Amino acid sequence: MIKRVIFDIDNTLIPWKKEYDDEIYKALKEMKIEYTEEEVKKLSEAFTEYENVYYTFNKEQMIKFINKYTGKNYPKEYIDVIINRWAKCTPDKLPDSTLKILEYLKNKYELVVLTDWFKEQQIERLKNSKIIEYFQEVYAAEKTKRKPFKEAFIQAIGENKPEECIMIGDNFQRDIEGALKAGLQAIYYNPNDIDKIEKISYYKFNNDVEEKEVKYYTISKLDEIIDIF
Repeated sequence: MIKRVIFDIDNTLIPWKKEYDDEIYKALKEMKIEYTEEEVKKLSEAFTEYENVYYTFNKEQMIKFINKYTGKNYPKEYIDVIINRWAKCTPDKLPDSTLKILEYLKNKYELVVLTDWFKEQQIERLKNSKIIEYFQEVYAAEKTKRKPFKEAFIQAIGENKPEECIMIGDNFQRDIEGALKAGLQAIYYNPNDIDKIEKISYYKFNNDVEEKEVKYYTISKLDEIIDIF
């Protein structure tokens, strides 16, 4: 029986728009740091590469990596400025299906969030999107390894058993594979390839003891979760 529902944030609960990436150079402008288009591009690449290289999120570690990657010497305060700017990056209105499913689930299950970014930033984004009140806790990657590592999911299940929790996210490798390997159930939110969606699929993996095949669900709109629960 499901007791806890774990949501990813970016592009699951809250759409991430391409223009939000512009905050990278806007933060430089705010701090009166001169830049070129090539330097902004390199800086953007550095943030992405940091996510790929490191398993936890740490501000000091991040600025050291960014400076090494870009060959620049950005001040450590830049991380706080960009985090604060990204925290305000939310759409004027969330999709109706998001609000509908949160209302449906809130009195039936424990609702929490599992994010790969900084907790303070994501809490602000949930507040700005006016959905923070639905969630009991926000779990981040500052003290434990990020998704898809097992530690991230064990942190997010709290005192529940893995099989009593279900992960909902849009990144198959990080959200879905990671959750299934950790023993959770999973729902893959895939709003893009609607014509190719199989509502129920099976994922095979080897857990070092035996080969396992586990079921997961796929949806194209969040309110389709109602048909699963």
